[in-house]
Amino acid sequence: MNLRKLVDILTDRRGVALPMALLALLVLSVLIIGFSVLSASEPTIANNQLMVVRARAIAEAGMERAVWALNNPADPNGIPNPLVGAAPAPYDGSQLIMVPLGGTNVGGFRVTVTNGAAPNERNIVVDSWVPNSTATPRAKQRITVTLSQFLFIGTPPPAPLTVRGEIDANGNSDIDSRSDMSCGPKDGTWSKGATTVGGSAVIYGSDGNNAANQSTDTIQNVADASFNAYTFSNADLNSLKALAKKNGTYYQGTVTFDAGHQMPNGIIYVDTVSGNNIDVNGLNTTPTSDFASVDIHGNAPADASGIFSGLIFVAGGLSISGNFQMHGLIYAQNDFTYTGTGTGRIDGAVISQNIRDITSTSIDTNTGGNAQIVWNCAYAKNAGGQAPQTFNVSPGTYKEVPG
Repeated sequence: MNLRKLVDILTDRRGVALPMALLALLVLSVLIIGFSVLSASEPTIANNQLMVVRARAIAEAGMERAVWALNNPADPNGIPNPLVGAAPAPYDGSQLIMVPLGGTNVGGFRVTVTNGAAPNERNIVVDSWVPNSTATPRAKQRITVTLSQFLFIGTPPPAPLTVRGEIDANGNSDIDSRSDMSCGPKDGTWSKGATTVGGSAVIYGSDGNNAANQSTDTIQNVADASFNAYTFSNADLNSLKALAKKNGTYYQGTVTFDAGHQMPNGIIYVDTVSGNNIDVNGLNTTPTSDFASVDIHGNAPADASGIFSGLIFVAGGLSISGNFQMHGLIYAQNDFTYTGTGTGRIDGAVISQNIRDITSTSIDTNTGGNAQIVWNCAYAKNAGGQAPQTFNVSPGTYKEVPG
């Protein structure tokens, strides 16, 4: 074979169409087979996705049912408050509750409600299945959430003035719990340390003798652990903080309320300078320089009545002076000083936690003035009508766990 003939054979294109056609047919065959397999599995995939979506929706329905039951304790189908022991069926996880759609059950759920870490908390766990808990295949979804209620709805303070430290009452100050027995009889004051009464100050408890400043009026040297039931948890603080931010009544650091900077009714939350809860990372981890400092003077309420209604929460110290009137609850995480004048009066309750200071909570008056704290159960329990009365989701606790 000469060189020219070899070159002609190598460069000859005759017959190339057949292998190209076979290759194209192979590619098309592979694609057709792939699409066929995909189309065959697509209904299964779609059905699985539908079951997952339904499982999630059914789990949320179970959670909403538990929330309703918690907020309707008097209903025959509700959950008692307080919750002692296990929740009643079906809220103890003992029943698979089926959910119908168009007359056919599409899935079901079990819901378990238990007490939380604090007296005002409830934990909810909901497990849902589609189409049911034993079918194959099936989809499962779990939702866990913690709900909380305003602390003092279930555990109102024990006295008009509750101090986790010492109390110093002087001048013409008047602390009285006799006029309201709707929460049962209340003491005049509660203190971890001593209570000193001087001047013309009077403290009355609901002890039935109408004599002031008796040992049955001023309950002193109370065990520290006894104050825990009246202490906001970090979860409570976060919930209150969220409400205040939503309503535009959230402040930080040093704040003064007076005629030029008035306070609207509602939940007044004055946070630390940093915005972090005090000692959230452990005992004595927050420097006192980070604490809030609040001064309230006369004519501070923005309401036309001249009376503030709500909750005053201070992540630090609070000082009230002048002719200030309020209906509700005061909660100072550190010290509290009240020097009243004119017709100044607090109807509700005051709590001072003294989280750092060992100085006394001081209740005093200027000459001719008044510093009155008068127990009112409703105002203490609902913060002058401004605190939510229902169980609500605690921020950051809602979790979904697909099955």
